[in-house]
Amino acid sequence: MNETDLIRLVSEHRVIARVRAQSAESALRAAEAAIVGGIKLVEIALVTPGSFRVLSDLRRSLGDRATIGAGSVMNYDQADRAIKSGAQFVSFPHTSAPLVDQCRRWRAPAIVGALTPTEVAEAVAMDVPLVNVFPASSLGGPEYFRRLTWSMPDVRLAAGGGVCPENIVDYFNAGAYAIVVSTSLFTAGDLQNENYVAIAERARGIIRLAGVA
Repeated sequence: MNETDLIRLVSEHRVIARVRAQSAESALRAAEAAIVGGIKLVEIALVTPGSFRVLSDLRRSLGDRATIGAGSVMNYDQADRAIKSGAQFVSFPHTSAPLVDQCRRWRAPAIVGALTPTEVAEAVAMDVPLVNVFPASSLGGPEYFRRLTWSMPDVRLAAGGGVCPENIVDYFNAGAYAIVVSTSLFTAGDLQNENYVAIAERARGIIRLAGVA
């Protein structure tokens, strides 16, 4: 998949589900539930035990229904292993020009993390498909996002960190190109109790709020 493909997918689907769990089995089943619920872009956080196996298994089982990426990627080795395991895109929590350049050589589009206006501008200058403003909630949530998009129009910014059903519409009204949902979709209680039906239902609600259901 190239960068243009990822931009198109994010534009169409608007929601990225970021899975972080205590076990590979839990992560796999949670991701499957989100996809059943209609989410088309899913990333597996590499801090999850067995994350590379989860990527591989998910691509094999549901790769025709969703685009699968790797999240929390911090270095070359992690990016390399994730791509070899089937990740179609990689997502960093930080801004790293050398890592973006390497991912381009590997033909894997990158989502770059940034928070302050200076970091966002540096990420935008790399011409990446998407900049994830993370954690957006720490600097004011939708209102901070509104100020960013007002001063940086026509920039593809996703909101991540603290995004939940109560503020999804606010983020989009503030100019978000997409949202990244994590703990508000994959709650600790549902993961612990293996309540994957609840995750699927919550995913349906989230994509309705995002206007893509």
